[in-house]
Amino acid sequence: MTDTVSIARTEDELDTLVSIAIRRAELLDDIHSPAADDAWHEVMVWEQRLAAITEPSGVAGGVARVGAVWAALAAGNRAEAERLASKYLAESPLPAERQEAIARVFQEDQERLSQRYPALAKSGRLAELAEWRASVTSQNPRVFPAAA
Repeated sequence: MTDTVSIARTEDELDTLVSIAIRRAELLDDIHSPAADDAWHEVMVWEQRLAAITEPSGVAGGVARVGAVWAALAAGNRAEAERLASKYLAESPLPAERQEAIARVFQEDQERLSQRYPALAKSGRLAELAEWRASVTSQNPRVFPAAA
């Protein structure tokens, strides 16, 4: 059996895997499937791998970094998104437009959560949702291992 790590070695291969994973995650999101979070986690993993082999100053590298942060948030993993954002923002050759895109990702996520959970947003309790999701994730490991 082939190890997942050896599947993609080139930027083009990883880019293809990212595209496939994004489409799958979007489809699962559209039907409100509980598997959508795992699908977005897979997107995050592929984006991180793409970021690891590309320069932050390049288009592909910058987009992969923003994509990894976005996918982590879409997967409901704010702590991982914050960790990745911190890591990527510390890379000095990351262009200002990509730094701004990472900041926008967090703003868009808050807007998305506000629309999805209007009562929590209205009462100023969206942060509690993130805390709850983090505790559930740490207490309940995945039944099927996500791409690592």
